Amino acid sequence: MLHFKQWQGVLHMVKKLGMVLLCAALGSTVNAREVSESQKFIGVEVSITEVQGKASANTSGSTSEGRGLGLRLGAENEQWRTMFILGFFDDEGRNVEKLLLSIDYFFIKTEVMDNYLIQPYLGLNFGYMNYESKHIDADGFLYGAQGGMVVDATEQIGLDLGYRYSLSSADELDHTGEVIFGLNYKY
Repeated sequence: MLHFKQWQGVLHMVKKLGMVLLCAALGSTVNAREVSESQKFIGVEVSITEVQGKASANTSGSTSEGRGLGLRLGAENEQWRTMFILGFFDDEGRNVEKLLLSIDYFFIKTEVMDNYLIQPYLGLNFGYMNYESKHIDADGFLYGAQGGMVVDATEQIGLDLGYRYSLSSADELDHTGEVIFGLNYKY
């Protein structure tokens, strides 16, 4: 059974998550027409993740590396890609869950070997995270940048290789860095 302080923490997290989702929904309605004309996709990502944060309440920052997993939902057109990412990392007693909104700009389109389209991108990300470690349970906002390239293997399948760096507003978590391998199905 949850104690009063635990319920307060849950309610606090729900409020913050609600604010992030509200801001994302309001931001997405501004470009609703472009999204309705864009190619929608759903996908997964696997990452090699580095987390820099406190390992316990009595230590300073230390680094943990491991594998991260994520789910993606988004839309893209000729120049822009917008996606929501629900990501998870769990290694050496450290756990990071995050919900990000990522906005990427495709700055070049290059056709390679007749059927493959390569699109390099640069972008920004922001969202909300929860970080847990020994005697630490912190939440806060994330913000950062990413870059990489998308290879359209077929009309419905896109492969993504990139790097995402995010800073945290929580004192207990400094930053995360991820080398990302993504697979998107366009519908």
